[in-house]
Amino acid sequence: MSDSIPAAAEPKPYTASARQIYSWAAGGVTMHLLITLYGQAMKLLTVGLGLSALVVSLSMMLPRVVDALADPILGHLSDNTHTRWGRRKPFLIIGSSLGCFFLFLLWWGDKEWSSTAQLIYLTVVGTLFYTSWGLYSMSYTALGYELTDDYNERSKIAGIAGIVTSIILLINGGVFWFTLRPMFHHGLIQTMRDLISHGFDWAHINAVLKTAFTTVPDQPTNEINGIRWVTGVAVIVAMTAAIITAKGCKERFVKANTSHPSSIGTALKATLKNRPFLCLMVYKLCQLLGERVFQGLLLFIGIYFVCGGDKAQYSQMDFWGGVGCGIIIIFLMPFLKAFSMKLGKRAGLILPSSVAVLLLLAQPFLLREHQPFLLLVPLLMLPLLSIISTTLMNAIVPDICDMDELEHGERREGLFTAVVAFMNKLEISLAFFIVGLLVKLAGVDEKTMHQAPEVLQRLLWIAIGMGVLFSAGALFASFKFKMDEAMMDDIRRQLEARRQARSLAAREDAPDSAA
Repeated sequence: MSDSIPAAAEPKPYTASARQIYSWAAGGVTMHLLITLYGQAMKLLTVGLGLSALVVSLSMMLPRVVDALADPILGHLSDNTHTRWGRRKPFLIIGSSLGCFFLFLLWWGDKEWSSTAQLIYLTVVGTLFYTSWGLYSMSYTALGYELTDDYNERSKIAGIAGIVTSIILLINGGVFWFTLRPMFHHGLIQTMRDLISHGFDWAHINAVLKTAFTTVPDQPTNEINGIRWVTGVAVIVAMTAAIITAKGCKERFVKANTSHPSSIGTALKATLKNRPFLCLMVYKLCQLLGERVFQGLLLFIGIYFVCGGDKAQYSQMDFWGGVGCGIIIIFLMPFLKAFSMKLGKRAGLILPSSVAVLLLLAQPFLLREHQPFLLLVPLLMLPLLSIISTTLMNAIVPDICDMDELEHGERREGLFTAVVAFMNKLEISLAFFIVGLLVKLAGVDEKTMHQAPEVLQRLLWIAIGMGVLFSAGALFASFKFKMDEAMMDDIRRQLEARRQARSLAAREDAPDSAA
């Protein structure tokens, strides 16, 4: 193409130093730690504080709606904000600080309040939290897109972020268990006093620790006190991680979009007209709906059909499936760059959706009465496929940002990130609605642990049918996605030629300005 520079003069694609990359990855702790703790609200506020499940569910849904609508505005604002600290870093610090504050505030409601007061309090605090977290996550993700121009290095960086995600998810799986420890009912400070009351008497220390951590049936617990302490520690960790990212990660495009940036309407229209991005969003919606809807229905199939109404048995399979998935992801992520170089990122969309379709078609042979260990196959594999494809999608979005810059001359990582976040929240809301509707259509009676055989069979085939339908939609969208490494190399060369030309023009204009 006309803007291309000779191959001999082609510079090596920019990649940030390892120190910057790992400084950025540290900020993923903040992003995932805050949102996973917020996700504990349904269990803790209903079981711990005794609040109405309807009140809690409404208070968790409404903030997502407000935040989804605010995302594109915040993304556009981040793209076009220019301060001495950069475009993203002020939002990193502001978003993380406010997010930590409102998360800690979430657990201080009172069960003695009226339902209206509870709903108002939780909705207001939840909305402020979600907006603050959205501001941080959008700026953090957009900053990560600047770390490299190399097609395959982007897969490596996304893999590093995926490891952080998996570690946080593994830790999060034990949060509810930890908050139920007797020491939080006894009082954590009092437990610490008991530990040192006899000096270095190891027999006494062992007895106190055993009492502090071993639950006794029918004894009272105080999980709300537990989550307050857990959140207090998490807030310190989250703020530390956010500061590491802000201090250790350099912004490249500080001066982007300085001359007559597009309005939010124009920018959003251009974003939604980007064909590869639209294909990616359709893929994301179908792929996640296929996994989430089936997983939501699998809860009822697993408890009522496979485990014969034994919730404890199903919860054990669910826990071990999550642990196994996390361990496999941590092992696989370092090989993501090699996969990208060998097969390309597009294959990273096609393969997981293909395997998901086959896996869902095999479910009639796996979901058998009184064979709970077979549940580990879907409980482990479906989230695994989802995390792999989502990680590669995160490596593709910066490619799309480069394409958009070549076409429109602006860096809009924040807006693209915001639209991805909007689609994610839309998918979560749709999944909840679809699962609830399908459970009702199947005729499930939630008041009993024993369902009629015809209801269970109907539920099983509905779950498989919907899972296959959505996963097949994701597979179709992945074949429609046409971006590859050769295309991105050409786009990068053109962008580099344009940036060199602008830099040269700026240097030539500098003496005239000084004169």
